[in-house]
Amino acid sequence: MLERIKRYFNGTSPTGKKISDLLPDVLSEIEKKTDVTQKKIFQFWYSIIGEKIAPLAQPISFKNGILTIKVKSATLYSLLCQHEKPRLLKELRAKFEINDLVFRIG
Repeated sequence: MLERIKRYFNGTSPTGKKISDLLPDVLSEIEKKTDVTQKKIFQFWYSIIGEKIAPLAQPISFKNGILTIKVKSATLYSLLCQHEKPRLLKELRAKFEINDLVFRIG
C-alpha cells in the first residue's frame, strides 16, 4: 500500500523550525505582558519609599493588581500598614493600575 504524500511536502527541506528562531519572539511577547510593568513598578517603589527604608521594604511580586512588599521587621510593618499605606497607594495608583498594597513580614 502506498503512503499518502502531503500536499505541500517538499522531501528535500526540513519541516521543523529551530528553537533559536522562535525563542526571541516568544520571550518578547511574555515580557510585554508581565515583566516590563513589574520592573517599572518595582523601580518606582524604590523611588517613593526612600533610600533608608528601601533595603527594609522590598517588593516581591505583582499579581492581579496586588503589589506584595516584604518587610524586615514588625515595627516597620506596623508603620507602613497604619500610616504610610494610603500615601503609597495613592502615588502608585497615579502611575499604575494597582488595586491593593500588601505587606508581609519576612
